[in-house]
Amino acid sequence: MSKGIFWFPCFAGTEGELIFTEEILACTIPETAAPNTHKDSWKAITAGRKDLRGISWNYFPRGRVEVSRGRALIFMNPEILNCDNALERIKEKFGIGHLDIRVRIDNSAHYQCTVLEDKENCSEGLGIYRADRKVKSARGQKSHRRR
Repeated sequence: MSKGIFWFPCFAGTEGELIFTEEILACTIPETAAPNTHKDSWKAITAGRKDLRGISWNYFPRGRVEVSRGRALIFMNPEILNCDNALERIKEKFGIGHLDIRVRIDNSAHYQCTVLEDKENCSEGLGIYRADRKVKSARGQKSHRRR
């Protein structure tokens, strides 16, 4: 059982929908440890991941798990609700399935993600993290295949 932060990698489909991968990126920490931030943890989470190179810490929908007194409180971006089995995946990743779980959907600026800009534009060419394994740099440079 642990608390921590998480991201749900996804990309904007051609119809503007978010298409989630099977992955959940997480940084778990012991219940008694000091909180960490998404921004501060992103470098460690993406170390050695060429597929995530050039992607900002605030690109994907994200959230946080807090654990206290037999209860888990999950804060998350509302887009995560569109991901199949999102809550089950969070429970498994953080080992909190046996706790009383409360979910707080947070649509504030704190949990906003920039993948939604791709969703709003509904453009097939947009999106850094793509299912077809193409990457586009954050500066809009030409796409290339990952190796």
